[in-house]
Amino acid sequence: MEMMKQIVTYGGCDKWHLEWRHQMMKKRFSAIIMALLLLFSISACGEGASKKEIELDLDTIAETLCASGYFSDVMERVDSISVSDLLLLNEDRVEASPEDLVDSRYYGVTAGVTANQFILLEGADTEAADRLENALNTYVEDQKLGFESYFPEQAARFDDPIIERQGKYLLLAIGEDREPLADLCSRLMNGETE
Repeated sequence: MEMMKQIVTYGGCDKWHLEWRHQMMKKRFSAIIMALLLLFSISACGEGASKKEIELDLDTIAETLCASGYFSDVMERVDSISVSDLLLLNEDRVEASPEDLVDSRYYGVTAGVTANQFILLEGADTEAADRLENALNTYVEDQKLGFESYFPEQAARFDDPIIERQGKYLLLAIGEDREPLADLCSRLMNGETE
């Protein structure tokens, strides 16, 4: 018995067994970490592919909206330079500037008094589009105030405007039959054509 090595025990386990369990736990933990890293890298790759920048044709969208029947009045295009003024991009109370706006289409009613209109904007990038979206919201508030005193039924249409965004592109629409128009706007801003 003197020759036998004395086994040191810790809570019922020998030292060798404790070291073996510790090593196994480290291996399992490393395997879990590697699996999580692999999972995150795969999901990040998939996310990048789904966020591919979409290019929209503003003229096609404008033509589709004009022909949709959701605007009871004759819609006329307003000069793109005027859109910058329309959205007050030169004023201090609006964060956006004319440089944020790459391209635009504005169609409204020039004869008669109605809220029917739509504005398509292409920002320089997504940050510019953020600022342009804020400018659109300011424009909606201003339009509502302008209509309230004289045409309250038209002012109410600005309570729930259709504002769609796709990357650097924005669309504001006020028209007849809101829900189907909103559906059409959503599809157009996702690159679908009628």
